[in-house]
Amino acid sequence: MVVGEGAAAVWDRWRVAVERLLPEAPRSDLPRGRLAFGFVVAFLGAVGFQLLMPAGWSRLQRVWAEDGARFLLDGITQPFATNLVSPYGGYLHTIPRLAAELVSVLPLEWAATGFAVLAAVPRALVALVVFAASAGHLRSLPVRFAHAALVVVLPVGNSEPLDNVTNLHWFLLYGVFWALLWRREPRVPVAVVVFVVLATLSSPLVVLLIPVALLRLALRRDLALPVAFLGAAAVQAVVMVFAERNPYSHDPVDPVQVVLAALLRVPVAAFTGSEQVERYYPALGNAPVLVTLVLVCLPVLAGLRWGGRPGRLLVALGLGYSVLVIVVTLTTNWGQQLQVQQPGVVLAAQRYSIAPCLFLFAAVAVGLDAVPRETWARLALKTGQVVFALVVFWSVVQHVHARGGVLEGLPWGDSVARAREQCAAGGSVGRFEHEPDRWFFHVPCAYLAR
Repeated sequence: MVVGEGAAAVWDRWRVAVERLLPEAPRSDLPRGRLAFGFVVAFLGAVGFQLLMPAGWSRLQRVWAEDGARFLLDGITQPFATNLVSPYGGYLHTIPRLAAELVSVLPLEWAATGFAVLAAVPRALVALVVFAASAGHLRSLPVRFAHAALVVVLPVGNSEPLDNVTNLHWFLLYGVFWALLWRREPRVPVAVVVFVVLATLSSPLVVLLIPVALLRLALRRDLALPVAFLGAAAVQAVVMVFAERNPYSHDPVDPVQVVLAALLRVPVAAFTGSEQVERYYPALGNAPVLVTLVLVCLPVLAGLRWGGRPGRLLVALGLGYSVLVIVVTLTTNWGQQLQVQQPGVVLAAQRYSIAPCLFLFAAVAVGLDAVPRETWARLALKTGQVVFALVVFWSVVQHVHARGGVLEGLPWGDSVARAREQCAAGGSVGRFEHEPDRWFFHVPCAYLAR
């Protein structure tokens, strides 16, 4: 009994410690109707930004990469159940495959618009999850709003990864991270648990979040979220062990190049956008790295100094996952095209920057939020918030001005028309060409006649 009582006491102390590390999100003072209206407006604004910015507008008329040549093709030609459990690239893609199934029942001419909308909606939902879940960790409403908005406006997420379901998993990973940190009275909404399961079954990197879920398990109530996550993560992990994956290259990993690429793809690209790295790095060398590291270190040190235990945990998790995700991603996919002296510097596989940049900004947000309210500290806090807001805003404006990510290739409608003409001329298959250049897939004409 003494041993059992001792173990129970240790467990109780651990549970109390975890409760302090993961504070509950306070209830909003706004009436429920106004709060719901605010979320709806934010959701519509987030979706609209993705679809109507120059790059997003071009994707309403064009299909990108695996959205067509893998997921749409399978959605058209394969049974639903088979698609849902079929891995691609070594892991499951539940949300992209569900999106492709919806698109496959629409007229083929609508596929580009369908994929763009079905990619924008989950990303907007991730931003809402980040905003709601961060209430227990960030006390400043402007900081919370700005941090959540980065999921939508961050330039590294608005070129290659924009408006295609294939690259949703980088944003879903970040949404799952915040959902696992979210404590809410009486419990996290069931819809969020469903989101976590679907997102976990769509991303290979969710297994990195298992320590956060185990930490959450220490709490005696509201266990549905971490248990559901761990179950889905176990399924994804088993698939990753047994599924085949064709590596992008067999080039040996260069540790020095990985470090330099990571620094340019995360702190530098986070503040400038990948397209601007191509402009600054060849001209200025490593100076942008030093400047952006200083910009990061100041709020991070403020978060460690004044953030309390929850803030310090979030700083550690944000920095840790930022480094871990970019290093794991680069080393497992390393090829000569990722070396920083290559044309474009960090534009190749731009998607690798998304999740690491968001994790980095989580650590930064703690510092911008945690400075004490004394007069001098309040001035420093406001100055820091304004500086960061201006830097990120400038980055977004520069990205849009440069028309980064705008697709100018064959419109999807023209590709569909050509495929139908091939079938009408007696061919057995229709060839669908789409973005990027030289991507295509064939669909038997029997399917086009349905």
